[in-house]
Amino acid sequence: MRRRFTPVEIAIGVLLAIGLLVSLRTLFIPIIVLGIIFLLYKFPPSSWKKVQVRPGPGKGKNTKNAKFRVINGTKDNNNSDDFPKYH
Repeated sequence: MRRRFTPVEIAIGVLLAIGLLVSLRTLFIPIIVLGIIFLLYKFPPSSWKKVQVRPGPGKGKNTKNAKFRVINGTKDNNNSDDFPKYH
């Protein structure tokens, strides 16, 4: 359901906007400059270029999951400390 504004609410909003513009008239240009700097920081010009990424032919579609295999090591079981034999 869409809320509609009454004429009284619209008038109050317009008067509020006019009052803010008059009171912030001296700060208007610095606010615009800081806003532009903030927007350039959040969305740098290097991200404006749209790069088309084409998927490689057959990559990712024909892969198989490898089975998990444990390779038996040659560590002695009688030596309980985990330090290597050679430094």
